[in-house]
Amino acid sequence: MLLVVRTRAALDRLLDVLPVLADDLRIETWFTVVPGSEFAGGLVEELHRIGALVVDWVSVEPREFTFAVAASEKGPLTELGIPLLVLPHGAGPHKHAATGSGVSGEIAGLARDELVADGALVPDVVGLGHPDHLDLLRARCPEAVARAEVIGDPCLDRLQASLPGRSAYRHALGVANERLVLVASTWGPESLFGRHGKLPADLVAALPDDHRVAAALHPNVWTRHGHLNLGHWTRSARTGGLLLAEPLGGWQAALVAADVVVSDHGSLAMYAAALGKPLLLAAFGRSEVVAGSRMAELGARADHLLPGEPLRERIAAATSVPEHAKLIENTFAPSGFARLRRVLHRELGLPEPSWPAAPPPVSARPWVDGFR
Repeated sequence: MLLVVRTRAALDRLLDVLPVLADDLRIETWFTVVPGSEFAGGLVEELHRIGALVVDWVSVEPREFTFAVAASEKGPLTELGIPLLVLPHGAGPHKHAATGSGVSGEIAGLARDELVADGALVPDVVGLGHPDHLDLLRARCPEAVARAEVIGDPCLDRLQASLPGRSAYRHALGVANERLVLVASTWGPESLFGRHGKLPADLVAALPDDHRVAAALHPNVWTRHGHLNLGHWTRSARTGGLLLAEPLGGWQAALVAADVVVSDHGSLAMYAAALGKPLLLAAFGRSEVVAGSRMAELGARADHLLPGEPLRERIAAATSVPEHAKLIENTFAPSGFARLRRVLHRELGLPEPSWPAAPPPVSARPWVDGFR
């Protein structure tokens, strides 16, 4: 099976769902990097670092692969010549597709000009997170509905499976009885990092000693600005105790361990709400969020942290999103891990394994160190 990556964010997504195939010796996975993204820098090196088998895009031989999976519909995927599943990227279709000058009227992940090339559908299977997303797909690319599969969200399944071991994740951070505040940012000028990049440092300075602050930045932030710059920009905050989650696979453990989450309109805010975490939104890019989407609903329900408000008091008073269980029920189909395993084995032409499709807990990924 070929896993097609375009950015670190897409790689993070694929690595989070790859355990669906765990212990199945019949399936060997290879990776390739689809060209065309400004955020692809260092991806091949990252793949080699984690021990993946990598084939250059121009060297992919269709006859050597049974099936391919991508976490983004972008790029010249028709060149593969391999049956393809496109997974949802993030917690549902809630953002407008990005363009070189801002955003378009299309919904990211469901844009017809990405799903159709030369009059033909590109993916053989279009993965959706919830049955309601079928109506969105029908309105934007009706010919893709026949190939749609509701697969839920295996990432959420793994996060929920991790909660019983939350103390172990906190121990891995060196957090015992302290209250852990996680600052989570998507990427772009409307993100928390783009608008209030000093917020993690401000929280470190404002909160009492019985609090710890962690930050999880979108992988695109790391790719755009670089490890060295982010190290310089957070030097004093890290000296004061700020923890930086690894750009690849760090946010999951941080979210499980957190007591309070301060976020924006990125998917991590929706996952935080799904886990019942107290949530504050310190930025919310309304121009990027699709009106009427579940993310727009989250933005209307959650409390917002405004510039200049007293940080200590607002963190102390943070609460879970009202009626979050209903919001999550309308965002994620249940049993995504099992749904995805069933689809993958069907497309690979293999019977499902005999063991249950139980989502494993997320890894207690390391925290960024090595800054000079």
